[in-house]
Amino acid sequence: MYNWLVFLHIFFAFAFMRGHGAHVAAMLKFRGEPDPEKSLTFFSNVPDIKYVRYLYIAMGVFGFAAAFITPWWKQVWVWLSAVVFLITSFAMSKYGAGYYGIIFDASNRLIEAKKTNTNLPAAQKEFDNARMAPNATIVSVVGLVGLAIILWLMRFKPF
Repeated sequence: MYNWLVFLHIFFAFAFMRGHGAHVAAMLKFRGEPDPEKSLTFFSNVPDIKYVRYLYIAMGVFGFAAAFITPWWKQVWVWLSAVVFLITSFAMSKYGAGYYGIIFDASNRLIEAKKTNTNLPAAQKEFDNARMAPNATIVSVVGLVGLAIILWLMRFKPF
């Protein structure tokens, strides 16, 4: 039973990272696209966030189930992994989720400004600021560092 739980935990972790990685890739691609209409197309191919959240939950359920059917739940590394994951999730949500709203709003305002030829310089500046915001880099670095720490804890079980 334990091997199946670990298998499912790893499977859902890979699925979660793939689905979530599509969001990060779209954010990174957005930075280099000066056309607001084209930039919005990057986000039409990413999975709905609710499905990514289901993968997140499945990964956690199977991971904790595997820990609780063994004596590992008594070891610090299990709980430390959960804390690192929650901190990483919070940081990525803070810098990533709100960024989508900024991107969509800035893109749509620039598209509208170009159509009506009103307030174009301000809309262009807002769009350029959204493109150059450090959010995509922050979530990428935080996610990779968090993943590295969790993998180290799970693989080497130092505590």
